[in-house]
Amino acid sequence: MQEDKIWAAPDAVLGRSDDTRRWAVRDGQGAARFPGLTRLEARAALEGLPTGAWQACLVAVALPVLLSDGAGPHLLDADGNLVLALADHPHLEALKLALGPTGAKEQVGLVASEADGVWRWKVRSVIDPSHRVGALETLERLQDSTGFDGWLREVAAWV
Repeated sequence: MQEDKIWAAPDAVLGRSDDTRRWAVRDGQGAARFPGLTRLEARAALEGLPTGAWQACLVAVALPVLLSDGAGPHLLDADGNLVLALADHPHLEALKLALGPTGAKEQVGLVASEADGVWRWKVRSVIDPSHRVGALETLERLQDSTGFDGWLREVAAWV
């Protein structure tokens, strides 16, 4: 039964302004993951999330905001942080440039849709926000996935 894996998450960041977003899903160790989901999103996530490692997974969430020119979807990471898929990668089919959450350190990388509403980081790094543009531009120049390791080495100094 999936309902017993949906937990209340009253402190979810996304739930501060939307009380329908105070739900999470329980992982195999009993920890609440993806806090900030609606009950419907939690049910859908449980259908598509792979068994096991959810740290690299993201769940699409529908937020009532307007986006510009192809940005989106909004994604929620396992810790409840908002990640935005910014745009399609110009050379790597089915991958999107992604950023989030903003703050003292930011995640930046490439994401791909894995299942209905479930996404996964294909490559990511945590960087200082002052290097956001450089990290995204360097990612955009990649021609194939063999460049992921080189990109990770380059941005490692930008923490």
